Amino acid sequence: PTGLYISDITSCSATFHWKATTPGSNYTVYYKISTSTVWAGNIQVRKDTSYSATGLLPATKYTFAVTAKCTDGSVSSKQRISATTAFCSLPDQVSIEGLNSNSAKITVAASCSYDSLRVRYNSSGASPTTVSFAVADSYIVSGLSSNSTYLFQVSTCPASFNLWTDMDTLQLSTPPNIIFILLDDSRSDYFSCNGAPRFFQTPNIDRIANEGVNFKKSFVVTSLCQPSRASIATGLFTLKTGVTENGIPLDSSFTTIPKVLNNNGYYTALIGKNHDIFLQGKQPEFNYYMVFDHYVNNKGQKFDYNGTLKSINKDYVLTLTDSAIRLVKSVNDPLFIWLAYVVPHYPQWPLASFVGRYDNFKIPWKPDTAKFDVNFPSFIYKDGEELYGETLDTTYRNVLEDIAGLDSCIGELYKALESSGKLDNTLLIFTSDNGFMMGSHQLNGKTHAYEPSMRIPLFIRYPEWFIPSSTVNDQFALNLDLTPTIYEAAQVDYQGSLDGVSLKKLYDGSFSRKEFYYLMLHNPNSISPVKRAIRDSHFKYIHYTCNPDTVEELFDMKNDSLELTNLINNSNYAAIANVYRLKYDSIRIAWNDTVAGPIKNCYIQNPFVLKQIFEDAEETPLEPVVYPTITDGSIEIYIPWAFALARLYDNFGKQVGEWQITDEFTQILLPDLSDGIYYMNISHAGLSTTEKLIIHAF
Repeated sequence: PTGLYISDITSCSATFHWKATTPGSNYTVYYKISTSTVWAGNIQVRKDTSYSATGLLPATKYTFAVTAKCTDGSVSSKQRISATTAFCSLPDQVSIEGLNSNSAKITVAASCSYDSLRVRYNSSGASPTTVSFAVADSYIVSGLSSNSTYLFQVSTCPASFNLWTDMDTLQLSTPPNIIFILLDDSRSDYFSCNGAPRFFQTPNIDRIANEGVNFKKSFVVTSLCQPSRASIATGLFTLKTGVTENGIPLDSSFTTIPKVLNNNGYYTALIGKNHDIFLQGKQPEFNYYMVFDHYVNNKGQKFDYNGTLKSINKDYVLTLTDSAIRLVKSVNDPLFIWLAYVVPHYPQWPLASFVGRYDNFKIPWKPDTAKFDVNFPSFIYKDGEELYGETLDTTYRNVLEDIAGLDSCIGELYKALESSGKLDNTLLIFTSDNGFMMGSHQLNGKTHAYEPSMRIPLFIRYPEWFIPSSTVNDQFALNLDLTPTIYEAAQVDYQGSLDGVSLKKLYDGSFSRKEFYYLMLHNPNSISPVKRAIRDSHFKYIHYTCNPDTVEELFDMKNDSLELTNLINNSNYAAIANVYRLKYDSIRIAWNDTVAGPIKNCYIQNPFVLKQIFEDAEETPLEPVVYPTITDGSIEIYIPWAFALARLYDNFGKQVGEWQITDEFTQILLPDLSDGIYYMNISHAGLSTTEKLIIHAF
């Protein structure tokens, strides 16, 4: 072979080249340290005319040789050339990534080993800063200035060589301002963008959704003020925070959003309702706070203002909004505000200009304002929280007035963000701590596993992430997701535990959630048992800790979104119910939910199987029906009349029971009778029918 030469010499490699000789020749390569007598090699490279040797020593002279084996089998003599490897080599690749507004990660890929990695960097016009550390393939530079441009170089050579890679440039962005607007007991459908009555409009709140994203399937994992707020503040499930009901402060040892953001350069502010979530430790996690001390009325609020009690004779929603606007205009970026209104919690305090505005509008109530009449938990109408009729109308109008006043305040906040030039660099989140029943199934309150109670509004504006007028309809967003969303937007590399995911991932499809777990614990003095639910895109399964019976509900959310029909006693859904029972057991284990009680004496009330049978058959009988005809002591009676008389006779014709029937469907608990054959006679205005019954203790 002829034309030998060496290229691509580094401190650990070199490439040996030669020209081909006789066509069809095969080549063998040899190399060694020049002072050695031992060749490393006998490397068959077939018809190639180059070979790259790796694993060489730095600053060392090597001799390379090649022989050719011709087609006739003869082998040429070794043709030799020498070259010395470099003293050191710079990395093959360098990448620089901004982790947040104050730090960057430099990562190198190097073919040759090195003793230390050195980094030098500087902003425009400044003297370079050099750092050196042991062997590693990455280094995080911290203490940088946001919204600045930095020049970076790296070296894997000794300092005396003064060899550096070419300049790399990194522009550090300013993290967004974050304004987190949290309502109190707001249903998802209180807003015109989410299906409020046509006569009611919330243009400023809608604007957040219209200029950002509306998460249509947004829920809380516990529908009660303090537990939900604790989960939002920490990103942790209810059982992990320990705040399982109102009246339990969040322990100051928990890492919360304001603590993290404050440590990452944010000016943090708390305005409005605290509810014992923050300010529990000796050092406030906020640079500024103005929280309710107690309520007097809407014009006589007392506030804890940075540790000093302050009275402000003004509508409280205006006071909170004015405080937020003042911070927007005066505080340098980045700014975080936890802005917690008490709207529309009872009692509502609407601004005077909105009082009575909706009195003359008829409220278009949905079918779910009817009371459950069959297959419902026995305790839900026993706690005095029913809401219906004129009281419901009045309460709902008060809520609309309250929200309308808030909407005007959100408009003023928008103006401040626009005039200050901060709007498009602000993550604006609008949501609620839980929903509210507001007369659905004639129920009041919020501690139910039904949709109005656990579903919340969630609108986010942030042009960096979300295309205007976006909606997410096919994913479940949770209050647990708000914390990781805020951390990602703030460019915080949070290493602690979180139970949610950034909503950006739900939006862009990089994460999918098709079901979630709900838990509502109650004080032992409450009449309510523990409520647990599994909600997915098709069904909702609810389980209650009742004794002696297992009390469950199953709703087909695709075909019965108002949760009108509990399918748990429908035999057609028995297999589906079993699937969800198994899923319920596994999810409880996954969440380490070992809470046993309180266990209450409750049951499924009016479990009318007959009514379900008739509905499934889409046919109503013209004569009375008794079900079942073989029983251990309880039966149902259907009558096609307004009233009837039911008499029970034993096999000898002796009457052993009598009942006045005034409802279409009636449950009857039979007297304590011995096993045997009986006859139930049902009569009305001269009409009579008799059914044979077998009573047997199973």
